Amino acid sequence: MSRLKEINPRLIRRKWRKMQFADAFKPILNGTVTLNHRNMKCLKDSYKSSIWKLEIKSGHTSMPVILKISKQLRKPRPESTVEKNIYRRARKVLQPFMPRIYLTKRNINGRDLWVFMEYVEPVKGQVEYNPDHFDRIIPTLARLHAATMNEKFLRHKEMFAGWLPRFDSEEMLAERVRLNKATLQHLDEAMHIPKLKAIVQPYYSLLRNILNKGPGYFPEVSQAGLSIVHGDLHTANMACDNVKELVWDVKFIDWEGAKFAPCWFDLVNLIGVFLAYRREWKDEEEEITKRCVQLYADEMRKNGVVFKTDPMKLYQMAYLKRVLERGLYLQLNWAVTGKKEAKLLRVYLEKIRVLEKKIGLH
Repeated sequence: MSRLKEINPRLIRRKWRKMQFADAFKPILNGTVTLNHRNMKCLKDSYKSSIWKLEIKSGHTSMPVILKISKQLRKPRPESTVEKNIYRRARKVLQPFMPRIYLTKRNINGRDLWVFMEYVEPVKGQVEYNPDHFDRIIPTLARLHAATMNEKFLRHKEMFAGWLPRFDSEEMLAERVRLNKATLQHLDEAMHIPKLKAIVQPYYSLLRNILNKGPGYFPEVSQAGLSIVHGDLHTANMACDNVKELVWDVKFIDWEGAKFAPCWFDLVNLIGVFLAYRREWKDEEEEITKRCVQLYADEMRKNGVVFKTDPMKLYQMAYLKRVLERGLYLQLNWAVTGKKEAKLLRVYLEKIRVLEKKIGLH
């Protein structure tokens, strides 16, 4: 395999001319389009992607554009394939919930995928993000879930077949079984590491008892509805051009974690994970959660989805299910191996004890 060329302004300018990318923007700017080579900024570059903010012009009109280049990997990661296909194949369904996709082109620099999309200002950096902002995000999230729930997703199943992970698939069930066994193993390993034993021991018997019953906790969460979920909702993955207004036009970006899964998982990420990191809101956590859960249920009802089970109970079950089936594994794995700091381990352990006592396990 020939060595891929470094992604830099010169390469982008050359490919812009050679591939005649300007033609895709003629209908938008109503005229001959040029790339302003003096205004090209790399926003992020990693082993898997390179993201650039470009400026295109036609006469006296100009507009910013994002170029996201998904790089060719020697060992393609499943989540990388998911995001590529979100941009290439799923626009018909997901376009209202992500920046407008102007053009996608494969095999530009080796087997890289180049995606030109609308520039929407990231939420991060625009506001001092706090729980009040959940109210601005939840209506859009509810529309995404309602638009792709159950039979509405199945109408487009051929569009997503073969690449979008499905929570109800044999593959994902097998993965949950694997993680369950690995969690039990890490739990025992933690008991042989003095500093971790001090954290884990008060919860050890409870955790082993619960994990030996898993996975597959709380079938009510899946029965409440499966939809396309974003999977990684935090400020860096949300964009909005009107954050000074009461009603936000939110767009979700970075769809690597997308899957067809219980809709409540996104709310657990949006609210539960945020509050787990931001302990300064601990005293208000219950009030914040109740308000957001009720708003989500109300917004889903507006979009034709009515939950038969009490929404707060569904949220609590989804939280516990998500932690037991994945979150606890990650925290224990990082703690035992030292790969990362297990910042949420103590919070998750206490949450498991509190929620298990409150709603039981079945």
